[in-house]
Amino acid sequence: MKRVQTQLFSALALTIGLTLAASAVGDSPKNGKPAKPQTKVTQTLSQATYKQMEMAQKAFEAKDYKGAEAALDPLKVKLDKLNDYEKATLWNLYAAIFRSEDDNKRAIDAYAQVLKQNNLPDGMRDGALFSLAQTFFLMEDYPKAIRVLDKWFAVVQDVQPDAYILYAQAYYQQQKYAEAKAPILKALTIAKQRNQPLKENWLGLLRAVFYELKDYPKATKVMEVLVTNYPKDTYFLQLSGLYGLAGDQKKQLEVMHVAYLGGYVTQPSDVLNLARLYLAQEAPQRAVDLLLTKMRDKVLEVNAENLQLLAQALSLAKDTEQSVPVLVRLSQMSGESKHYNYLGQAYTQLGDWSKAAQAFDAALKGKNVSNTDSLHMQLGTALYNDGKLIQAREVFRGIPGSSSNAEAAANWAKFITTEVERNQALKSKS
Repeated sequence: MKRVQTQLFSALALTIGLTLAASAVGDSPKNGKPAKPQTKVTQTLSQATYKQMEMAQKAFEAKDYKGAEAALDPLKVKLDKLNDYEKATLWNLYAAIFRSEDDNKRAIDAYAQVLKQNNLPDGMRDGALFSLAQTFFLMEDYPKAIRVLDKWFAVVQDVQPDAYILYAQAYYQQQKYAEAKAPILKALTIAKQRNQPLKENWLGLLRAVFYELKDYPKATKVMEVLVTNYPKDTYFLQLSGLYGLAGDQKKQLEVMHVAYLGGYVTQPSDVLNLARLYLAQEAPQRAVDLLLTKMRDKVLEVNAENLQLLAQALSLAKDTEQSVPVLVRLSQMSGESKHYNYLGQAYTQLGDWSKAAQAFDAALKGKNVSNTDSLHMQLGTALYNDGKLIQAREVFRGIPGSSSNAEAAANWAKFITTEVERNQALKSKS
């Protein structure tokens, strides 16, 4: 089951419970007479009950949860003597303690006891319902969390956006992405109406929902908002990936480039991805600079795969001279015929025929040799240009008649024979 980081509302604090309780204490400190109820609550807490709960509160604030529970236990012993309001308050406080102890099963039982009481104040009922939904969510019982939230939505007038997000998360955790979408959009609408900022986790959840629904254009739009309001390396990289899914490689590179300038491209895989994007968008020098920097900083390992990419970038940047030491190290490291071949071609471009011939000869002896006839043609040409005519002719003569290069090789052999004979004639005359 997919997990999404969730910013749940805080658990019902014991102090909140006692704040509600204090407003309903039987004796008024001003005239010693019972205070008129400020809400729909008609019952009150007795002074003795309040004092006992106050002891529990102090222990709770000191994170002495066992002590807080022990302070409430005498009240539970005489539960049948407490009125409905006192019972509800007591169970509410127990639930807060159990939540703090991560004892969610007991917390659920305590919230159920709260909701069983008659004449329950609306605020206490609403708080217990929402906390019960949260607790079911924490226990990963998402269907029950949704059912309780449905009851809560039915009685609460002023719903905060976070409640809809919790509702959406419960659906998301069950992979019900279509059902998760509407409550997130509702949360965003309410937040905009109230001029509240759109929280990062709300947008992240919406992006994930659109992605799972394969609605990549909308996922991209949400990602753009995240990058703007909450710039992070993961968001830049995800946005770049979404542009890639849409086939917009130019925007994919633009976002990755901005991320790199911002210091967000730090992982080897992301560095290599950016380098390949540079190459695909015909910016090979940027790829060269990136790869060399990251190898120097030891972000990228100097291995055959990475050296091959660097050599490719140098070739496309037409920096043959700098590519030679890279290709020397690459071919020595891998022993692959193709890498010696690339080295030979680089030497050829520089006109260093002796080293080119050595590289092509090594290519013929390397690992995974392919297109042998082509290698022989390049070796023969390098030997010829290096003045080693006899060796060159032997190489050309060695190319079989069945080869596609047979005719060219035969012509080379004839030409070299003529050269050799002409040179010998010149020597005999001198």
